[in-house]
This record gives sequence, structure tokens and C-alpha cells, in this order.
Amino acid sequence: MYTGNTRHPLGIALAAIMLITMVALLSGCGEDTGTGPVDEGAITVPGDYSTIQEAIDEAEDGDVIVVSPGTYNENINFLGKNITLRTTDPEDPGVREQTIIDGGRTGSVVTFENGESEEAVMSGFTITGGGGKRTALEFTVEGETSEETAYYGGGMIIINESSPTVEHNTLVKNVAERGGGIMIHDSSPVINNNNINDNTSTGGGGGLFVAHSSGVEVSNNEISGNVAERSGGAVAVSGGGEEPTTFEGNTISENRAQNGAGFSIFEAEPNLVNNMIIDNTSHQAGGGIYVFKASPFVSGNDLNDNTAESRGGAVAILFESSPLFEDNMIVGNDAVDAAGGVMIVMDSDPRFENNVISDNQSRNGGGMVIIDGSTPELIANDLTGNNSERNGAGIYIQDASPLIEDNNISNNDARRNGGGIYAAPGAVITLNNNIFEGNRASNGGAVYLLEDAVLEFRDPDDNTYEDNVPDDIYED
Repeated sequence: MYTGNTRHPLGIALAAIMLITMVALLSGCGEDTGTGPVDEGAITVPGDYSTIQEAIDEAEDGDVIVVSPGTYNENINFLGKNITLRTTDPEDPGVREQTIIDGGRTGSVVTFENGESEEAVMSGFTITGGGGKRTALEFTVEGETSEETAYYGGGMIIINESSPTVEHNTLVKNVAERGGGIMIHDSSPVINNNNINDNTSTGGGGGLFVAHSSGVEVSNNEISGNVAERSGGAVAVSGGGEEPTTFEGNTISENRAQNGAGFSIFEAEPNLVNNMIIDNTSHQAGGGIYVFKASPFVSGNDLNDNTAESRGGAVAILFESSPLFEDNMIVGNDAVDAAGGVMIVMDSDPRFENNVISDNQSRNGGGMVIIDGSTPELIANDLTGNNSERNGAGIYIQDASPLIEDNNISNNDARRNGGGIYAAPGAVITLNNNIFEGNRASNGGAVYLLEDAVLEFRDPDDNTYEDNVPDDIYED
């Protein structure tokens, strides 16, 4: 039988199909299926340059640098260039987790210090191992300006009128004296959709420190698990500029500090709008928010399940502060000594309007404590379901002169005296058109009035009292 090399046409066709298939499979092996598209003309790392800083050094304004997954052991500086530095897919958490810049504790991991604009964009990285940049920055305290040299901005430092856009990054396990995660000074960046977690400050601002800056926008970030040994476990704000800093839509949770585990606000007027401020713990005062000689606008926030080991489980307002709190939910907070919900002290005159202050607890003043010459206005709030182990389940007042008008003060429970209000010596309280209902105490179900405390009413008294146990107003 003839056995030559002539092949059947069907066999040739099958071989061709197999060859095409093998080529396609081999071509696909080189693709990174977990990455997004690379901009035409983009500079690539490690394709074009082996390090990110080399790519930045060679880039010009408007360039895009795309960094592939990997660990890059370096500290980078944008050098005043308005460029985009991004991963292959900034909004993919997997890509973010795999594209790491590790500063090796030798400085700030990322530096903006040369007036970069909002067109300088950093997006999609894990930023870790930062130790902060040692430099001198100016701070003004009570009108006195001084330079303070320290390590600032463990993960990132933004100074000298820089305004970059920082989005879709994770800043984790960075350390500095101020601003463990990010330090912002005299600048106006946009900080959007980042995770700022598990960073540490030996001074203030475990997650983020904003100082003497104008128009900073901090929105839709998760700021969790950060620690400050002094103040501002998650965020510290000091001083301000022409435009207020705005914190909106952030989740602030499980942070710790000596004072102000969530926010510490010092001589500043930021806007806090629609944030979740939950499960933060202060070793002294202000589990959620600590306000010191400051006047923030605080609206639409949930301040829930925060703890102070001394006073002000959710909020502590001190030293001539004049904040405006409206439409907030202040629920389920706890303080060991006083003011499970809100503490107002030292000549402060805040305004609280249309807030829910509910289910908070403490030894004294489950819902609120107002003392030391303070003159707040409490208008149309719901103070309900608060508890105190001793006195003043709803509100504890001493040496202070609040206006309390149009509030619902109901179902508060004091084991001793003053279910709704406990009025200690020096209290001069204006009570207009409030509802006192279902409050309970040993004496003074609605109001317990000690000698030298004064209640001032309209004539006739237009407050409503119903089902308070064992009585409405008890005068000692």
C-alpha cells in the first residue's frame, strides 16, 4: 500500500484550526485580566520606568502614569506637576489591594508640597509604611502664631497651597506625630472615596489632620480604626481659611483618642454634614465630636454608640464654643461620669435645633449636661429615653442659663432625681412650650429643682406635663 506524505484536506483544515486556537490561547496568557484600559500615550510602571518616582520625574503636566499591580518600596513627590497617577483600575478593590506603595517608615509615602492643583490626581493605591515628613509648620493658637517642627503626614502630606485630588486609595498603618494618615496644612485638596484605616498619631489626627486650610472637601470616605494619643482619633481640625472645610457623607467608626475620638475641632468652623459617626471611644471627653473654642456647623449626622470614659459620650463642647447642631441623630451613646449624649461647659453657647437625643446614658445627665456659665439654646429637640444612674436623665443643669423651648422631653429615667431636668444651684432655666411626658425619678419626674435654681416660664406656664412619676415639678 502506498504510504506517501500527501495529507487529506480535512486533516489540513483541522490542523489549521488547532494552530489558530493555540495562538489565541498563547496571546491571552500575557493579558492581565484584572486591569482596566491603559490610556493611549500613558506612561507605564514598570513598563516604561521601574519606579513610580522615575515616571513622575519625567512626566509633564497633563500626563497620565498607570501603575501595574505590585509592591513599590519608595516615597514619592509630585514635584508640583499636575499629572494623573493611577492604578490600572482605581475603582477595583482588588487592584487597589495589590498595588502598594510602601514608604518603609522613612518619611511621608506621598508628598504634595509645590502648589499642585486639582488636576494633580492620585487614584487607586494602597499607601502604607509612612513615618511622616519632618518639617516646620505654622499654627495660630488664640491669636499667637508659632512654628512647630514635627513629623507630619505619615501616609500623605499636603502643604504649601496644594490642592490635589486624592480618591479611591487605601491609607493604612501609617504613623506620624500629627496626621497619621494624611496631613493637610494651608491647602485645599479634595479627599474623596478613600479608606483611611488603622493609622496612628502620637499627637492629633490619627486618620486626618486639617490645619489652617480653606475649602477642603472630605467626602464619602471610610475613616476607621485610627488612633490619636491626644485628640482627633479619626479627624483633627485646627484653624481655618476663607472657605470652611466640609466633611460630608463619611463613615467615622471605631477610632480612639484621649479627646474627640471621631472629630476634634479646635478654633475652627468646619461643616460636618450627613456623616456616620459611630462606635468611637474617647478616654476622656467627646466620644464622637470634641469642640474647643470652635463654631462648627453640624447637620444631618448620625452620632450613635460612641463612648467617653469620662464625659460627653457623643459630643463635648468646651471653652466659649458656639456650634450649630441641627437635624442630627444622637442615639445610644454612653459616658461614665456625665453627659451620655452631649456635654456643654465653660461659657459655651451652642444652638441645638431639631435633633433627636435618645437612649443615651451616664451617671449624671443621660441626655445632656449644661454647666459652667454656658447659655445654650435648645429648640424643638426630642430628648427621649435617656437614662442616668443618679440625677438628670434628660438634662442636668448647674451654674448655667439655657433657653429650652418647644422640645419633647419624654420617657427619661433617673434612678435618683430629675427624670426630665435636674436643676442644680446656679441654674436659671427658661422653659417655654415643652412637652414633659412619661419621665420617671425618685423625685421630680419632669423637673427637680434644688435651692438657688430658678425656673422662668411664660405667664401662664405653657409647658405640658403628663404621666411623669412621681410628680411634675419637685422643689427641694
